[in-house]
Amino acid sequence: MSSPFDLPPPEQRTHQVDGLHVQEAVPPDGGAFALPVLFVHGAFHGWWAYTRWLPWFANAGVRSYALSVRNHEGSRQLTAEQYRTTGIEHYVEDIRAVQDWIGGPVVLIGHSLGGLMVQKAAEQGGVAAVICIGSASPAGIGATRDFEWDEEKPLLFDRDRMRGAMFADIDRSAFDAIYDRLVPESTRALNQSGLAGVEVDPARISAPMLFVGTDHDGVGLHPAEKLAAFYGAAHMTVPGTSHDVLLEDSGLRMAAHILSWLCRAVDGFESP
Repeated sequence: MSSPFDLPPPEQRTHQVDGLHVQEAVPPDGGAFALPVLFVHGAFHGWWAYTRWLPWFANAGVRSYALSVRNHEGSRQLTAEQYRTTGIEHYVEDIRAVQDWIGGPVVLIGHSLGGLMVQKAAEQGGVAAVICIGSASPAGIGATRDFEWDEEKPLLFDRDRMRGAMFADIDRSAFDAIYDRLVPESTRALNQSGLAGVEVDPARISAPMLFVGTDHDGVGLHPAEKLAAFYGAAHMTVPGTSHDVLLEDSGLRMAAHILSWLCRAVDGFESP
């Protein structure tokens, strides 16, 4: 029997939704699962962080979408003043716009800063499940640093520092290709995350939640089990993974764990 690893690449489509780049991967024969997945990238990245995951989930039978939030690759560009004042709440608006365009309940999967975005987006409903990978934390858990970055200009981390903190098993040329695709991040959004400035009310999120940790994470975020405890949610740590697991070979093992959890934990995920 064939697996999602050896099927031909599924059809991919590119959309513009309210000035946001949305990449879609279409399952063969309509797919085996009833609910779509919307992937949300973290700081500095774009929809392309899920380049490996989009076709994998589609070939497994899941309708799959990944967006770039405003001022990230393929999406509408902001003036310097607009970007200076951009925060998590604006990125949540982008997620909600794409949710509305997809229609019906979706599974939200967010990585790093995107994990905090999907936690906040889930307060507003229309969500079948929430999965946060190497996620930033809401205010109720506490800060992960005690200083504030200058919000007058966007921030891009040093190349070598980022490689050591975010990757475990990647060669230099592959890392350089990724780094060259990153964009400076809104410093206000980074400060909201690191200084615990985003309030999320667990009582407003009725969907099942899963927090996924990684083995090698030099970013300094709270562990997955601490976030899971705050929400009364499930958690797991996938061995042999790094913070930027989406872009490393180990990422597809994590994707398999996530798909398995969705099948077990989310009513209606599989087609009748």
